[in-house]
Order: sequence, then C-alpha cells, then structure tokens
Amino acid sequence: MICYSIKKEGETNEKLILRYKKSFFQTRTANKLRNAQTHSKAPSKRKIRESAIIREFYRSKGQGLGR
Repeated sequence: MICYSIKKEGETNEKLILRYKKSFFQTRTANKLRNAQTHSKAPSKRKIRESAIIREFYRSKGQGLGR
C-alpha cells in the first residue's frame, strides 16, 4: 500500500507531484484507505458480478499493451 516516487534528474517538482498522484490513484490506494475507515456490508451477488465484468474489461483492455 506504500506509494512513492523518486525525483529524476532534471525533473521539476510539479512533474514529480503529477507522477506521484498518477501512481497513487492507479494503485487504488485512496480507495483502500477510505474503505478501511468505515465498515461496509458484504457485497450482493449482483455487485460481485458487476465488479467481475468491469475487472475483465480492464484486463482484456490491458492485454494489447504488452504488459
């Protein structure tokens, strides 16, 4: 859950902050922290299925990028 960015040579502070924000939100760290603060009920079967469909969409979308 740790997210950090090391400043590259010749990189401005603004670019460093943008790169950090990008990695922070892409790892969904904000969502994990927010969800840990409050209790939420168990997801319904419908919600689990919706999440699976979204997850499959993003995974298939990433396959063509050479990951």
